[in-house]
Amino acid sequence: MAGCEAALQLACRGFEIDLYEMRKGTGKTQAHKTGDLAELVCSNSFKGTQLASAHGLLKNELKMLGSFLLQAAEKARVPAGESLSVDRALFSKEVERLITESKKITLHPKECTELATQAPTLVAAGPLCSEALAAQIKELTGGEFLRFFDAIAPVIDSDSIDYSQAFAMNRREKGETADFINCPLDKETYLEFVKRLQEADSVEEKPFEKKELFEGCLPIEEMARRGTDTLRFGPMRPVGLGKHYAIIQLRAENAQKTLYNMVGFQTRLKWNTQKEIFRLVPALKNAEFARLGSMHRNTFIKSPKLLDNSLKLATPHSPLPTPHSLLPTPLYFAGQITGAEGYTEAIATGWYAAWNMANSLQNKAFEPLPHGTCIRALIEAITSPKEDFQPMNFNFGLLPRPENLRKSEKKLFLIEQSQKNLIIFI
Repeated sequence: MAGCEAALQLACRGFEIDLYEMRKGTGKTQAHKTGDLAELVCSNSFKGTQLASAHGLLKNELKMLGSFLLQAAEKARVPAGESLSVDRALFSKEVERLITESKKITLHPKECTELATQAPTLVAAGPLCSEALAAQIKELTGGEFLRFFDAIAPVIDSDSIDYSQAFAMNRREKGETADFINCPLDKETYLEFVKRLQEADSVEEKPFEKKELFEGCLPIEEMARRGTDTLRFGPMRPVGLGKHYAIIQLRAENAQKTLYNMVGFQTRLKWNTQKEIFRLVPALKNAEFARLGSMHRNTFIKSPKLLDNSLKLATPHSPLPTPHSLLPTPLYFAGQITGAEGYTEAIATGWYAAWNMANSLQNKAFEPLPHGTCIRALIEAITSPKEDFQPMNFNFGLLPRPENLRKSEKKLFLIEQSQKNLIIFI
């Protein structure tokens, strides 16, 4: 989706585009069922459309900016209440029509295996990058910057934490400021928590995900099944945090501390099951999840180390092992390979990378989107320096806002900020 959106945006600005689609030549992948463009592999939903929802506000920005794939989604829409859900086949057919009818786009039904050319290039390989292309990216960026397995812990909206049942403290009180929110469990609650984990159904692994777990990053439900006290001596150990039976630690996910990560809680549990079990914790009884945990095969680059804020390959934080003379000039990335999770997010990064690529090729100065817009917040989430980078969906917690607003005022502020700033930009 990111590649198709980018190709269409660049074409409408007058550029000649060569678009490579591997599945057109090789057919199915381990997850895809067809060779169609922009095939929706998981859900057929682009999530909510209301401005009061994070994905609704993100869609509104893309609509204002002229997204082609959102237009295709509207044409393929099926009844689904307030969400934008589509007929998968009709959606792909409409995207393919837009691509093939463009006089500026040449569609190549084959795998792209060579990036070291002089042509300006955009990589939008999605979550299942082919082995040959992954090898190229690895050669250009260094193996330590390419991830093949995604272990994600849940992220919680800070406003939904019950702080009367939690306390801020570093283990053994190290550090001048408390970096963690600690959520204690008494013995009875802990035993029920572990029992539910032991009995819970996990998402079934896909064939290409089996046997990829490693001891240093086990799902919490697997740890629970190894013994009742395993978690108490692992991610829920209370040592150095006072006299508690067990502790779940939350670590800030962003600078504003509007989002908190459940430390060490990577999991394969089904999403509704995660919510039910994690809300057994007193401090998390009303928890709202900006992201739920997952563990799956997912090729993505460490964008904060590799990409600048235009999504172009750059190395402000560490040197590349490959001489710059071998790199395409310029080389951009978009879509899930950047760590932007979700359909709408893929479209947004495709639009944004194409916008910056076009400006660069026309010798225009870099022009970032305004502060307070959803797309800018998403880009900053995947390019800002951080220690443990993990893919992220767009959510309201990524947007800047005053700290003194009441919860009921925040969404209205974010909506007004997004629309006003983007109108000025356009």
